[in-house]
Amino acid sequence: MKKAYKYKMKLIPANIFAIIIFIIMLIITIGFFNVYFTPIEILIATLLMLFWFILHELLHGLGFILGVVKRKNIKYGAAFEKGIVYTLALQEVSKKGILVSLQMPFMVIGVITYIIGVIFNLNILTLLSIINLTGAALDIVMFLYIMKLNDVIYSETGEPDEFILISKENLTNKKSMFFEIVNTKEYKKSDYKFDIGNRIEISKRSLTACIVFVLVMILLIVISI
Repeated sequence: MKKAYKYKMKLIPANIFAIIIFIIMLIITIGFFNVYFTPIEILIATLLMLFWFILHELLHGLGFILGVVKRKNIKYGAAFEKGIVYTLALQEVSKKGILVSLQMPFMVIGVITYIIGVIFNLNILTLLSIINLTGAALDIVMFLYIMKLNDVIYSETGEPDEFILISKENLTNKKSMFFEIVNTKEYKKSDYKFDIGNRIEISKRSLTACIVFVLVMILLIVISI
């Protein structure tokens, strides 16, 4: 009998892990490849970071589509008060589909662009790639966790910091320091039909934060030139 396991992300350990990845990547970049970033490069990369995160989520969406998720069932959003920019697939997703979606941003605008940036001395691209690898920390943790499971279907709860894994396998003993099972129940397909509503959802706090962030970064860049 299949059971539905509801997971909630532990954002504090996840953010600490992301910071550790950022520090390690900076050490590798500066120590091994002798790449140094000027103040203006850091400012420009920080400004472009917002658009890089949007691209990150669009790549998740592309991964879902490649994993046979209907485009109309994909929802994008931002909740910066929770430290999250997210993509939701509001239908059940196969193991292969969720694994493709999870690794897309990590590989395309993380690993690949990092290599290109280092080889061709594109420092802003290199820094953006490091930022993306940092932002993909939880994606990779989820990828490794789900990859080890034998029989699993992925679904959403509708909340950006929660997800469902549906499996015949007993997942209660599959622990992770980055998310925890908060509810388990018998699987019923009817429980996982969603009202998609707006396909793009941004909280008011997030929208305000984006506007302020862009204006401040543009001002700092103008002052620095």
